[in-house]
Amino acid sequence: MAEEYKNISKKEWVILGSLILVAFLSFSFGGNDGLLHVYFLDVGQGDAIFVETPSGKQVLIDGGPDETVLQRLGEVMPFYDRTIDLVINTHPDADHLAGLLSVLERYKVLAISETGMACETSLCAEWKNLKTNEGADLINLVLGQEIGEGDNFRFLVLHPFEDETGRTFPKRNNGGIVLKLIFGAQSVLLTGDIEKQVENKLVSAGVNIDSDFLKIAHHGSKTSTTEEFIKKVSPLAAFIEVGRNNKYGHPTEEVMKRLADFKIPYYRTDIDGTVELVLDGENYSIKKR
Repeated sequence: MAEEYKNISKKEWVILGSLILVAFLSFSFGGNDGLLHVYFLDVGQGDAIFVETPSGKQVLIDGGPDETVLQRLGEVMPFYDRTIDLVINTHPDADHLAGLLSVLERYKVLAISETGMACETSLCAEWKNLKTNEGADLINLVLGQEIGEGDNFRFLVLHPFEDETGRTFPKRNNGGIVLKLIFGAQSVLLTGDIEKQVENKLVSAGVNIDSDFLKIAHHGSKTSTTEEFIKKVSPLAAFIEVGRNNKYGHPTEEVMKRLADFKIPYYRTDIDGTVELVLDGENYSIKKR
């Protein structure tokens, strides 16, 4: 064996070392390990959720308010990875959309999903141009659609109830996308910024929102996370994406009290930083990164 190694050239050693490094980094970043990784990224006062499936497929849901998302992605993706399979924008408010512009400039995105609601801001105009230049597949989401195949993993679209293509909303929060991530016997409810009006519709319509984990809507605003909604979801744990010392007072005392009343443990990106939820289809672990 030693003689065989003596015959390897310097160039071959470099190549071998690079392959070992790539394999090590892939393992270290959690790809292809048979587990589902959900990262609630610490991007300040906004939402950005990165999902990696057991086979290494990657989904980014929202991008936060600025370029901070690039730093956070760099912390959970290998440095050599410059492709994201799917980007989903739940609604085009700046605290969910602005960071996605930087993502399209830095990464090759294969598909983009959103509601298609009308938006006439300068931010939306820039987003539209970047989408055109990206050449990604564009899909508008509506209730009943499913995203994903293989890996025993999929997203169910629970909202919007109707096609919103070209529609104008006085409050874009309530036109936003709600997703139920399902992996094996486990589920995660991702609520964007919906408020109690939509939460009540989901409950009264009998939509199956019962989930193991809940992303608290609208950064813990008092406009969301009603008592009836929490009862129906009945999560084992909740995640709040919120900025440090934000001017809105998020998360509000009302929401924190409701979580306490139902004895639901929670994680906050303003206190805990990026939080990683790891699922194997039956068991879970939660890590503060």
